[in-house]
Amino acid sequence: MSSCSPSQADCHSTLTGWIRRVADARRRHGTAAAVARAAYRLAQRLVNAWVTRVLWLDREALASCDAARGDYAFRFLTAEEVRRLADDRANDLEAALADMLASGKDFCFAALAAGRLAAYAWFALERIEPAHAAGAGVSYPADVAYLYKAYTHPDFRGRRLCGAVTEAALRALDQRGVSKLLCLVEWANEASLRSCRRTGWTDLGRLVSFGYGRCRLVFAPRSARERGIVFGCRRPTRAV
Repeated sequence: MSSCSPSQADCHSTLTGWIRRVADARRRHGTAAAVARAAYRLAQRLVNAWVTRVLWLDREALASCDAARGDYAFRFLTAEEVRRLADDRANDLEAALADMLASGKDFCFAALAAGRLAAYAWFALERIEPAHAAGAGVSYPADVAYLYKAYTHPDFRGRRLCGAVTEAALRALDQRGVSKLLCLVEWANEASLRSCRRTGWTDLGRLVSFGYGRCRLVFAPRSARERGIVFGCRRPTRAV
């Protein structure tokens, strides 16, 4: 009976997973799309490449999601609530994220159903670090908030809560002078892109970034730059 070392087993597992993903992409999107996705994943591994769509939501273009509201309560979460809710793995929350709220530049806006966390979204003002922006780092005008994480609990999926949370959050952030939202979505994430289109987001174009550290190259769409959005390796930082 043959055996393999742990490293060989890991390699075999990675290769098997990669083949399955390519096969799944081929069934769902066709051969050309599968090849494109495979090439993209390879580029990610080799040169830390990211290809995303830059999405923009203006308050005037916001599509109403009243049908998804139901009996949910929409509001900002406190740091204590984030830490408590992080105890449940199904909520996909990290307790460490609660510290981000201390800066006054980060906010977690949620939909709650009878005290349960149904969905939430994280927003940042002024700038966002590369870790949350396809490795590029982004800064933007004071009337813009960056949406860097959105999640719906498995028990509440299929109810378009993501759009409802986005709508309610933008209206709540209006008190802080925010009238526009910005986010990046991977070009192959069709589900998220469809959800954003339903809510009224505008696609400003494709953002491509690759490389490491100061050698990272970033190619941003002109329509995004014209709105005062700055991408690059200046690696914005925020006090926590």
